[in-house]
Amino acid sequence: MYKTFAIALAIACTPTAHAAKCRSGKSILYTQDRYCPSGYTDVTSPMGGTVSTVGKSENVRKAEQEYLGMRATEEKQFQNQQAQLQAQYAQEQNQLRGQCSAIDAQIRANENQQRQMNAWQQMDQLKQNHRALRDQQYRLGCHR
Repeated sequence: MYKTFAIALAIACTPTAHAAKCRSGKSILYTQDRYCPSGYTDVTSPMGGTVSTVGKSENVRKAEQEYLGMRATEEKQFQNQQAQLQAQYAQEQNQLRGQCSAIDAQIRANENQQRQMNAWQQMDQLKQNHRALRDQQYRLGCHR
């Protein structure tokens, strides 16, 4: 008898919160208020519903904190790794721009030499060099 009374008293003392079941189309939303947001229709049973909440045990809280700490550490490592990759990419792009600028300068010098009067052997060599520089420029992606 005392056991039944103790259980009934424990159930009566647990904190309760009123809940509303709201529907909008095919989606259902449960709120802690008795009201539904705009666009939703209250489909709570006429009796009204109550939700009993039970606190978390210390072990569960500790496990959650460990998990959150682990996730924060992983996120920090990921952010550091992303920053390093971005810095490396920026450095590679700077080097590529430098190479493209050097090739452009060589091409301009080659074209200037072609405009001057040269022997036909030199002209063939200049044209081959010009073609090779343009190919290298294309392979590096300098044309973009």
